[in-house]
Amino acid sequence: MRRTILLADDSPTIRKLVTQTFADSDFDVVSVSNGDAAIKTFEEKRPSVVLADIYMPGKNGYEVCRHIRNHSQMSSTPVVLLVGAFDAFDEETAKQSGATANITKPFEPGSLIELVMSVMPPESAQPVAAVFQGKLVPEAADDSDLLGLADLFKDETRAGNAKSEASMSEEELDRIADRVIQRLSTQIIENIAWDVVPDITAKIVHEELKKNES
Repeated sequence: MRRTILLADDSPTIRKLVTQTFADSDFDVVSVSNGDAAIKTFEEKRPSVVLADIYMPGKNGYEVCRHIRNHSQMSSTPVVLLVGAFDAFDEETAKQSGATANITKPFEPGSLIELVMSVMPPESAQPVAAVFQGKLVPEAADDSDLLGLADLFKDETRAGNAKSEASMSEEELDRIADRVIQRLSTQIIENIAWDVVPDITAKIVHEELKKNES
């Protein structure tokens, strides 16, 4: 039986990531970019789980959760609040609104899957493998081989084209370089950006604080 995840977040990146995360599962992801649309879609789709950003246009995640808790028929729907890495998360407000859980962005796909499955009502919960039709749950990217070069060279070996580095022709090196560039998918770029941007932001804030103190 297919179920629905309602995602409310104004970040196109987050909406794309969550949609891709559950692409091979028996969940359909319905995404909206603001809290008002989330409430309207909640009434229409009656989702199994709601993921709501705490800061977004219209009603915020706390308010969306409060609306759901006051619903006459679906007040028990699990609501997971999405919290930005630099957002001020109000635990008391989250508790008062009736939030089921929260997760900090950026999150690993596997962590989100496990959290969603853990908040599902017992009668509708299934093993993760069953939800993903026997496929492996997405895991965190291996930072030691972010571009998948190990697999790339394995492919070259299987094709019978693998040679020692010293004996590779310029054409073969160019072909491998082209394949590396092709592996720079949007998701990989986003993963790199999510690792770098917080550090840059923290450094800028630190420098500004030093200026104000001097």
